Amino acid sequence: MNYSMRGAGPAAVADVDSGAEYRIREVEARLDRRLAAVEVQRARASWAARLMGIGFVVTLGALAFVVTSVVPRDGAWDVSSLSADEVVLRGADGIARGRLATDADGRAQFSLSDQDGRERIRLTVLADGSPGVTISDRDARPRAVLGYLPDGTTNLVFADDRGVSRAVLGIDPDGSSQALFTDAYGAIRTIVGVGADGEPSVSIVEVAAAGSRP
Repeated sequence: MNYSMRGAGPAAVADVDSGAEYRIREVEARLDRRLAAVEVQRARASWAARLMGIGFVVTLGALAFVVTSVVPRDGAWDVSSLSADEVVLRGADGIARGRLATDADGRAQFSLSDQDGRERIRLTVLADGSPGVTISDRDARPRAVLGYLPDGTTNLVFADDRGVSRAVLGIDPDGSSQALFTDAYGAIRTIVGVGADGEPSVSIVEVAAAGSRP
C-alpha cells in the first residue's frame, strides 16, 4: 500500500511530523531502557568478579594457614600408618637409596643402595613365604645369599667376583648339616657334614673327578 503527500494540507503535514517525532522518541526510550539494562548487568558482573577475587584471596589465606599449621617445623611427618604400593627413599642428591615394594608375583622386597644408586643388600619374601637376603658388590653381583625354604632347608651361599658359588653351608629338615667347597670353576672339591644321627663325614673330590676345565 502506497501513500502520497501530494496535495496534502498543512494539517496533514503536521500530523505526519507528529507521528515521526513520536516514533523517534519511542526509539530513544527503548535505547535508554536497553542501555540501563546493560549498565545493570555490567554492575552485577563487576560485583561478582569482586566477590570471586575476595573468595580466592580468602581461600589462599586459609590454605596457607592450614599448610603452616599441619607441616611440622622440622619437615618430618609423624604418622602411625602408611599405605602404599611402593616407597622410595632418596638422598639429598636425589639418588634412590632404598626401595620397599611388592610385585605382581606376590614378592615383597626391601633393598638398600650405595651413594651411587647401586643395590647392595636386598631382603625378599617370596609368595610362598620363603625369606631371603642377598648381598651384592659394587658391580651388582650377588656375593652372599641366605635363604630359608618352605621345607625347612636353610642355605648360605658365598660367590666370588665372577659369580661362581665357592662355598655353601646348609641345614636340612632332618637336622643334618653340610658345607660344600668348590674350586674356581664351581666344581665341588670338599664336603664336610654331620648327619642327622650326629655322625661326621668328610669327602675330598680329586681333581680328575672335579669336572672338565674350560
